[in-house]
Parts: sequence; structure tokens; C-alpha cells
Amino acid sequence: MKLKSLGILFLLGIFVLAISLSASDKYKIVDGPKDFYFGHISFTETGPEGDGPVILREGRTAPEPAVLNAPLGPGDTVRTTDIRRCEVQFDTGTIVRLDISTELKIETIFARSLSLRNGISNLSLARGRVYIMYKEYDSRELFQVLTANAAVKMKHNTVAMIKSMEDGSTDIQVRHGGASVMFGPDARTAREKDVKKLQRLVILKDHQFETAGYVEGTEFEKWNDEINAGFADLHKGKNALPKPIQKLPKAVFYFAQNYGNMYGEWLWDALYGYVWRPFYNDRYPWGNWQPYFYGHWASYQNRMFWVPDEPWGWVPYHLGIWQWDKKLGWVWFPGSFFAPAWVDWDFFNGCYAWRPWSFWDWYYMDSFSGPWGAYGFYVQGDYWTYNWPPDHSQTGRTPGPVLTKIHKDQLKKSESNSLPMPKEIMATYKNVIAGLERKDPRVLESLNRVPAHLVFVDRAGLNARRIQDRALTWDKVMKPAASTLDSRVAAERVMMKEPSREAMRVFKSNELSGPDLRRPEAGSAPAPDPMLRRMEGRALDRSVDALRSLSFGPAERFRDWNPDVRIARSLGVRIDYSSANNEVRCPQLGISSRDTERFGVRLSSAGVSSSYPGSFSGGSGVPGGSSYPSGASHVEHSGPASSAGGKSGGTTKKD
Repeated sequence: MKLKSLGILFLLGIFVLAISLSASDKYKIVDGPKDFYFGHISFTETGPEGDGPVILREGRTAPEPAVLNAPLGPGDTVRTTDIRRCEVQFDTGTIVRLDISTELKIETIFARSLSLRNGISNLSLARGRVYIMYKEYDSRELFQVLTANAAVKMKHNTVAMIKSMEDGSTDIQVRHGGASVMFGPDARTAREKDVKKLQRLVILKDHQFETAGYVEGTEFEKWNDEINAGFADLHKGKNALPKPIQKLPKAVFYFAQNYGNMYGEWLWDALYGYVWRPFYNDRYPWGNWQPYFYGHWASYQNRMFWVPDEPWGWVPYHLGIWQWDKKLGWVWFPGSFFAPAWVDWDFFNGCYAWRPWSFWDWYYMDSFSGPWGAYGFYVQGDYWTYNWPPDHSQTGRTPGPVLTKIHKDQLKKSESNSLPMPKEIMATYKNVIAGLERKDPRVLESLNRVPAHLVFVDRAGLNARRIQDRALTWDKVMKPAASTLDSRVAAERVMMKEPSREAMRVFKSNELSGPDLRRPEAGSAPAPDPMLRRMEGRALDRSVDALRSLSFGPAERFRDWNPDVRIARSLGVRIDYSSANNEVRCPQLGISSRDTERFGVRLSSAGVSSSYPGSFSGGSGVPGGSSYPSGASHVEHSGPASSAGGKSGGTTKKD
């Protein structure tokens, strides 16, 4: 009996452990919406001068080039031209490749269901063809591709091609794994059909179907085979990953497994523990390398988003921090928090400046009210640094007493600029600070080099396509003010309490102005990107509004595997998707997927229930809830159910 009890406890322990591991698979957003996930452009096809793929963002009228490492999220549409293809990658390693003349919208990425704990990922294929290699976020993900007349739900580790044809029909081919297809003219007669390995299913425009064998050797498939042939050699790591890395979010693990040993190496260091050191420390075509220098800024979700030129840059620039070390050069510490850029912003002498966020920034926040003079901190050239013993001769000023208190306006730091410390970095942080307190020369050298890592640009330079072509050096910006603090410059810095937000404002203002500020000034840098030159002054062959009209309205959403749709139809209400917040919503009842967590709200065939009685009132009156038109927690039928009997809605069972 005791053995049986121990066995049950062991199984329960395994179950709890599995849940905890699953919960750690996804990262947290720094100062952003919860349950919001990203993809990015991971490859764009090169070719003769002409148009390349573009990204259409909700709320914007102009497209932007789909350049390497450009961020993608719910609401974004990727469109290819008739001469170039591109690849989109999600954090689990799911890869979606777009053929020529293809338009694909990301509706949701792992958005929480209203009725179950499923995560709904929707891709809407308006036209063209996609090649998908799908890997799930976890076992609860429901991943589907929606076309004009079908919904294709894919199993984990499935490879498939889906084509939305001009006549309104849909062609599905499964190379590996399996998929389930929902189709039909209306909810009453909706049908479901499985497509297995090496099978093909065509849903005709009249909603009939045809089955056939897998068609091999298409031009698009050959192109994917060529990419895949190099993918294995290029992406797969050659060494076993350090165990601490295996416990981090899937995005970090995927990077470590597939890119880490191709572009750098994992090292164990007595001071830092496991770090990743890119080979760019040793060789780089543009000269001395440092993070957040080679690339450009983009405005995304009303924040400054760094878009790196480095092909491996997506994860290291958004998950974790960089630190310079005299022995190793620049090293990366992976973490579980996602930020648009792990940088500290500042403003000097009329220039915007940033540098990689480091351990010293957290140390500053921790020690703000402490006796900094004991550690030899002082202002050097209107910026803070550290030296031991204190040596004010480096500042160009008359030697004086060590500063015992540094006002926050002098350093231009504030709580609003602070970034959260991932728990994975805490042990290393303690080691580094201990090294500082014992005056470890290696640690002191790292701290003293902080000001040298600042990157400066003028206001127009914020929008440059290649920051490296517009960047100014520390000497050019700071030396004029090194001997004496210019009162005007000091006043500018005091007034600009949040330079990151001011940079965002100026960036957007530059975007709205006439000249193309992303290009370097004539004669100061290489010729502008021919793709941008071709786009300038040329009207799109399809307006953004026209493109969005191709998405599918709520009335047509009976072809949808999301279980919420079936339940809502039985209640006589509708389901739609909010790309802005990555949500599933029911407007008539005034609930969204965020309410399922905040108020324990669940949608069922009996209506809306809550795990917290009296805590949910529905509609815009929900505290911190969804801002829908008036609604209530009880069911209000908006009309007869659009379906009575027949097969509909889909299954909640994991494939």
C-alpha cells in the first residue's frame, strides 16, 4: 500500500514538474502585453534590382521592407512580389516560407481560448502559397492556416504546402505528419477531412473536394529543398548544449541548438558561468564589432525595436544582455525576458545615444542611495564611470573630494529606464558585483569601458537604415564638454527624463516627414538599397485597405478549428480576433481571452461563467477588462443560432 502511495506521489510530482516546465517554455514581455509572442523575417531572397517582400502593419498606410530580423506579430501581413520569396520564423522554430505573389497575415500567436486552455495561432492566407514546417509552442497549441474556403489545422512536426488559388480553391499537400481540414458552404454542412503523409487534398471553389497523391518536384518545393539542404549544415549545432541553457525559453534553446555553434561558441568562465561569445569578436567585415551598432531602429508597438544586421541576431538582441570583458570581448547572457532592445538610452550634446544594458545598470539601481564615493564613482565627460582608486585627473577637472552622492539628474537615470533582471542572470550578477567589491582588475576594466560603448546619432540618424553609417564616436560628441559642463547641455539632459520615449517621438516624426531619412546623406555612405529606391514614389498594386478586405469576417468564421467558434455559434453570438492584444473576443458578451485569466471567465454552451463569483460584470465596466460595447455576464442571444446539428466547430483533443 505504501509503495502504491509512493508511486502515485511520484506520478503527481512528474505531472507538476511537467506543468512547471511547460510554463517556462515561453518568455515574458518587458513592459508589454502578456501572452504576446513574436515572429521575425529570418530570410529574404536576393535578386536583381526590384521590389522585395514588404510588411503591412495594422494602423499604417505605408508598407515597410521585410528585411532580415524585422519583427512580426499579430496583425502583421507579409507580402511577396512576383520575383522574390521570403521566410518567417517563430520562436518555437516553426518556419513559414512564402512563395512569390503571396500574402499572409498573422492573426494571432498562441492567443488564449475563451473556452479551454488552448492557445490559438491563426495564419490567414489571402493568396499565394506557403511551405510550413510546424513545431508547437506546447501541447495546447491549435495552429491553423485559414484560406477563403478552408481551415487547415496542423499536427506537431508537420511539413505541408498550402496554396490559396485565384479561383477561390485551396490546395493542401502534406509531406510529413498530418493535417485536418474543415470546409463547406455553411456551418450546417461543414465537413472535416484528414490529410496524411504524402497525400493531397483540393477544396474546390464550390466546396467539393478531390483527393490525390502527393505531387513532387514543383518549383516551389525544389526551392525549399535547396534551402533545407543548406539549413541542416548551417543551423545545427555541433556540440552538446550546457544544461542551464536547456531550461530557458524555447526561443533561446532553439537559437542555442541551431545557430550557437555556427556563429559563435558556448564558453564556461569562472566569473560569468556559461556565456555565448560570437565569432564577430575576432573578425567582422565592418571593423571593430559591438552589439546594437550594425542594424537599424524600427517603430513597433510604439517602442523602439532593434533590427540587427547579424543573421543570428533575433534572439541575442531581444532575450538576454551583453557585457564587454577584456578577456573574452563581447559575450551574451541569455534570459527569459523579451525586450524590443536591451539598451540604455541617453541624450548628449543634441545627439541620441544608446549602449548595451549591462550588470552595471542594475548595480546603479540597487546602489542609488548608497555611498557611491566609497567605490570611486564620478562624472566623466557628463557621464558616469568608475575607477579605483578615484582619479579625477581623467575628467580634465581640478582634483577634488570623491563624490559621496550623485544626483539622478546628473546621471540621467530613472526607475522608468530600469529593465527587470531575469532570474537566470542573478547568480552571475552576484559574482560580478563581488568582483567589483574586491577590486578585481578584470571587473573594473569592464566598468570603466562603459562610456566607450555609447552609440551616438543626430535626430535624423535615428531613422538611418544602417546606423553604422551615421554613428558618431564618443570623442566627437563628448570631448568639447569634457573639461567643463556646458549648462545648456546639462539642462537638455535634465529636461529629457525619458530619452527612449523622446527618441520614439522623433523617430515617428521623421517617418512622417518628406525625405527618406533611412538613407544616408549623399556622398557619406554607400548607395541606398535599390529595393527602397524602387518603392519610393510607386503606388502599391493593391492598397492596404484592399488587402485587408481579403481577410475573413466573423460571418464566415464557421470554418475555424477554435472550439470557441462552435460554442459561440450555438449561443447565437460571434467570435473575432484582436491582433492588437493577441486576443480571442466575443463582442456581444463583452469578454476576451484576457478575462479568462483575470476573472476566471469561461465560455461554454451554458453561457459565460466565472471562477470568482461577483468579480465579473462583463462589457466595458469590467475592471481592467475589455473595452467592448455594453455586454453582460449572462447570455444574450443576438439571433437564432446559425447552426443546428451537423458537424461543426472542431475538436478540443490534441492531435
